[in-house]
Amino acid sequence: MHGGESAWTEVAAWVEALGAIAAVIGSGWVAASESRATRRREDRAAAAAIHREERAVLATRTAALNLAILASTQIHDLHVALVDEAWRGRVTRVSASRALLATERMLTSFPIQSLGDAPAMLEFSRFPASLATAAEIYENLETAVRAALEPNRAALFDASNQQMARLDAAAQRQLSALRTALGLGTEG
Repeated sequence: MHGGESAWTEVAAWVEALGAIAAVIGSGWVAASESRATRRREDRAAAAAIHREERAVLATRTAALNLAILASTQIHDLHVALVDEAWRGRVTRVSASRALLATERMLTSFPIQSLGDAPAMLEFSRFPASLATAAEIYENLETAVRAALEPNRAALFDASNQQMARLDAAAQRQLSALRTALGLGTEG
């Protein structure tokens, strides 16, 4: 009997050893599965963070371009108004309207460093000055026309119109350069 017990004891020891090995392998498999799941979650979270960052950069660049388009449009509108007023020979608008001042404030308060690269920041930085120059041309014209005699007004309108035409063309070039610097060029 003593020999029989030893065989059963040996079998029990082997069963216990195999059970321990299976438990170690099973726990390793479960841990590896949890590790793979955690890594996939971390990868998805990292990809989502990158996607959010890319969207924020695109939104910032688009906001800068929209502000520049607004300024360029207002410069062009002032040029059109000046041409119209030169044709009529009188100034009827109020210069540097609240919209121009509001746009100039938005341009100067825009966090230019958020654009991230020097060419885009440089191109964007030109718009506040261009808008201020357009308002100044118009304001100077108003003052000069009101002070000038009737026969001299045509020359004042011509000179101001030439200045505004150059500024309008420059604003359009700056807008194109900004669009390129931001990587938001129009396709098509």
